[in-house]
Amino acid sequence: MHARMRDQLNTEITRKQFLQYLAGAVLMVLGLENLISLLTGGKFERRIVYVNQPGANADGFGTRRFGV
Repeated sequence: MHARMRDQLNTEITRKQFLQYLAGAVLMVLGLENLISLLTGGKFERRIVYVNQPGANADGFGTRRFGV
């Protein structure tokens, strides 16, 4: 396995391939949602409901002990 990994690391790639790999790594780090919000200038809001809040719906997954 080490020899195979070493062979892959030693193979030459073109500039286009390098930029494609770099773009893929950036997408994985930033996340697609963050990239879209960055490009559109909008902001995605995630609604987090805690069980202890008044009026919260306590029927969802993870609201009871052991998540059932």
